[in-house]
Amino acid sequence: MEEHLQAFDDILRPSKKALAFTGAGVSWESGIPTFRGSGGIWEEYPPSIYGNLPGLAAVFVLRGKRLAGFAAEVVSTLAEASPNPCHGALARMEEEEMLEGIVTQNVDDLHGLAGSRKVLELHGNAYRLKCSRCRSTRKIERERLVEVAQRLKRPGVKRRDLLGALRYYASRCPKCGGRTRPDVVLFGESLPPGVMDESLLLASECDLLLALGTTSLVYPAALVPRVAMDAGAKLVEINPQPTNLTSLADLSISYPAGEFFAAYMKVAGWE
Repeated sequence: MEEHLQAFDDILRPSKKALAFTGAGVSWESGIPTFRGSGGIWEEYPPSIYGNLPGLAAVFVLRGKRLAGFAAEVVSTLAEASPNPCHGALARMEEEEMLEGIVTQNVDDLHGLAGSRKVLELHGNAYRLKCSRCRSTRKIERERLVEVAQRLKRPGVKRRDLLGALRYYASRCPKCGGRTRPDVVLFGESLPPGVMDESLLLASECDLLLALGTTSLVYPAALVPRVAMDAGAKLVEINPQPTNLTSLADLSISYPAGEFFAAYMKVAGWE
């Protein structure tokens, strides 16, 4: 570990425009299971059904209790999660002007909760509602998520309980009266164009890209490290398993990002 800590510091300190690119592995260390892979949510709830609006609507009509189980698992996991040392270290790096910002594929808002200010959320934020008509957004209180999860977890949950729990998410927009929905990108939907464009711009201008807890397999999000490398940026990967970026990295560290940054914060005197 000490060798990796020094090597990381040697690359980070001279950098003028470092950018972090985070994925599901970072959230996994906060207790949020990955959707893909062994033990992931998609093993029990197929994305072809539960990962898009038509599929969710069909499950609501035909298997209400099943949808309640899926919603309870996702919502309760998000509500109970808290930032880990990776989130904390990135927030501190931004505060110390060592990091330009974060591009994340995660929707759990943990970077914001840790104190990071410049966070570009490629797949949205589960703590926001978005109007389908005027596209305006508003925040969801964490306490409200806990309340919804508790209602859905009750024994003998019925369709009316599911309706009551979901009514908040499919409410009327206070600005235009349109219907709201969670501000997350589902399968078959495009990424928010402005966010993607800004992410690629930052990637093209950075001199160091930190790929943390991501396999970088999901496109178009996976364009971020590619654009950075094509523009000449150094690449540091921190991931316990090899990925398709490992052989391209200037430094590859085979640790979970939270574990590594817990050690790095001690070395940097940030605890």
